[in-house]
Amino acid sequence: MKNDYLKWGALLFALVATASAEYELARAVGYNQWVAAAVPGALDVWTVRAMRQHRDVLAAVVAMILVNAASHLVTAGLLPVSVPLVVGVSAIAPLVLYRLHAITGPAPAVVDAEPVQAAPAPVQVDTAPPAPVEPKQPELQVICGGQQPFTLAVPPAPGPARLSADEAKAAILQAWKDGLSLTEAAQVATRSRSYVQQVYTRLDSERGAAPASPSIALVPARSA
Repeated sequence: MKNDYLKWGALLFALVATASAEYELARAVGYNQWVAAAVPGALDVWTVRAMRQHRDVLAAVVAMILVNAASHLVTAGLLPVSVPLVVGVSAIAPLVLYRLHAITGPAPAVVDAEPVQAAPAPVQVDTAPPAPVEPKQPELQVICGGQQPFTLAVPPAPGPARLSADEAKAAILQAWKDGLSLTEAAQVATRSRSYVQQVYTRLDSERGAAPASPSIALVPARSA
């Protein structure tokens, strides 16, 4: 609970009890009556701040235990005032200053144990285009005796044989004389419709220029 009076009361009495021993130790090593009060004050402030921050609590409590034990040993005459003791008490204030700065600063950033590796760039692989797939011919199944089906392969209808260049010229000339259309003449001559149109145009122009001439020059045949 935020207003836990028992907790804060116990903390207050503990700080007062330790402050008395810490003050006496500071006086024993040479601090005057006013400066000696700063030693328990620094330790108490460090301890309270560590508890509020939930950081450095163990170190603060251990420091208070050592200082109180040394104070009671000096008071009982079991520990003489020596150089190491004076140096240790003198280091309390700088130690508290350093630890307060450490626990009130920003928390250290968490660094991932394993660095994130960038994904490798895709490798461009040149592949040949797929070969054209021939359409599958229909299959007929014939049921003979014993209900056993047999596949009857139907061969594709053969296309017209391609005429040679001279034969195509003669076929187009004859189709022009017979008045066949461009499509019909292209089928007879096994040439493209555009080629037949060019020949028809040439024949029409030559007929208009020389109607009695029996010989007609044709454009060279080209593959459709």
